[in-house]
Amino acid sequence: MTGLIAIDESGDLGQRGSRHFVIAALVTSRSRHLLGAYKAIPRDGREIKFYDSSFEERIRVLTEVARADVKIVYLCIDKEKQDESYKSGNALYRFALEEVIRCALAESINKDVNVRIDENSFIKRKDLEEIVSTVSKEFGKNVKGCSKVSSERCVRIADYVAGSVWARYEREIREYYDIIKEKVSVARES
Repeated sequence: MTGLIAIDESGDLGQRGSRHFVIAALVTSRSRHLLGAYKAIPRDGREIKFYDSSFEERIRVLTEVARADVKIVYLCIDKEKQDESYKSGNALYRFALEEVIRCALAESINKDVNVRIDENSFIKRKDLEEIVSTVSKEFGKNVKGCSKVSSERCVRIADYVAGSVWARYEREIREYYDIIKEKVSVARES
């Protein structure tokens, strides 16, 4: 059986944007465990994300995540507390992504794992594959697939999780995070 790690981020990488940047991963032994959460995402022909969904839609998706057989791993970076080399941009993204992948692989119960991240311009596919290959060896994991995807089901759910974590830190809105907090197995702040 092949497990899944689905990763997405919330916040921005710029120095003048949000104070916090979050990368979150969903770790599950089977992607079908997230089917209820995926069905709760509104469908109107466009890709709905946490930031443009309604309060009720967010609650519905996150409630399904809380019911799922899943672990949540996240890293929240306070950019004001970082040294100059990690305050913004691709270096910050790579640092955060590598840390979350390391924690997620450690949490996975599966020897075989697929890793999916949201399509973005912050890291090249080759660099993603290099990170995953290097880190997976630390934990004796066999990564079957590693890809950047657009609109993939589980990554869309990871967007809701990352958004709820970001809202907790950036806006001090806890109600979304409180729904899923029992599923959080690794929460790191930097």
